[in-house]
Amino acid sequence: MNYTALDIIHFWADSRGKQIHSVLPTNGKVHVRCTVDLSKEAGRVCNFITLVVKQPWTFQKHRENEMFVIVFFPEKVTLRNLFE
Repeated sequence: MNYTALDIIHFWADSRGKQIHSVLPTNGKVHVRCTVDLSKEAGRVCNFITLVVKQPWTFQKHRENEMFVIVFFPEKVTLRNLFE
């Protein structure tokens, strides 16, 4: 069975229950809105995605109002990634 990064992020999000508000894939990135800072777990999720998908993934965290937003994306250095 082949899993995608989005599948793995959904599995993780489902395991966190009400701490994850939404999972939104857009333009090769996956935005996860959560009620608590799950960035330590996000690092482990990236390591697992990298292992399964065989392509390095990373994440960025920022805060929007009362929510934490963790953005997962492939670890490709582009000008766009550098300035986001």
